[in-house]
Amino acid sequence: MYTDHKLGLRIVKTGIAVTICIVISNLLKLNQPLLAVIATVLSMGKSVDVSVRSGRNKMVGVLIGSALGCGSAMISPANAGLCGVGIIVVLYLCQLLRLGDAGTLSCFAFAAVMFFPPSQKPWNYAITCGVNALIGIGVAVVVNLIVFPPNYAEEIRRTYDVLREKTDLAIQDASERHVFDVAEIETTIGRLSSQVRLYVSETKFLRSDDDEVFSISCRVSSYRLILDELKAIDAMDLAENDEIPDDMQTVYKYHINRMQCLRKNIDAPQDMEKPQK
Repeated sequence: MYTDHKLGLRIVKTGIAVTICIVISNLLKLNQPLLAVIATVLSMGKSVDVSVRSGRNKMVGVLIGSALGCGSAMISPANAGLCGVGIIVVLYLCQLLRLGDAGTLSCFAFAAVMFFPPSQKPWNYAITCGVNALIGIGVAVVVNLIVFPPNYAEEIRRTYDVLREKTDLAIQDASERHVFDVAEIETTIGRLSSQVRLYVSETKFLRSDDDEVFSISCRVSSYRLILDELKAIDAMDLAENDEIPDDMQTVYKYHINRMQCLRKNIDAPQDMEKPQK
């Protein structure tokens, strides 16, 4: 498989969580694992903390969807008009209670109960669907916490090393008037910033490298300034073997010197205030 399309841990953990929730559903003889599977897939977050917060909101959303679905089904099961009105109410309540992305699962719960089998009572089916969904959410959170928990600090280190290497190469190419890739550096900075945000979003007991991550995040702004200088040189559109016009020589040297100074300052010892713990 190509490295750009490798099998991610989140995909693997989702498959593990789905298997576990189906087994639990069958052991409890709930006989409706579909909603559990849907809840598991929707609840597997990018980070543990995001997964926990999202799971909490989805649990409330499932209860809302199941309760409204039960009430609507007792009035007129599978009624098209009630389905439409019910979905509107479910989504509005999720928005009103600020449940984030819980609306999708809440709608699934509502629809599942609304189309309950004739052999069962609406309230009994609503309980079954609700329990299945709660199992799926709980399993997703636990699996995300225990099985291969994301190590964002290590990802940040690797991405930062890549950014430093690409930036150094681009500065050298710009100094020698060779072709360099600005978009690649910009993408790497964006990825690094995203990883830092995910790290900060984690609960404190999952973060053990705050000082190092803080130090790296402080350097990101300097790399953004270097990126601006690279963009300025790239916009000058200087051919490699052509003589630089006199009116552009000063500007070109200014950008090169500024980049080199910024890069030198990044590696210099910095007396920065550490973040509050």
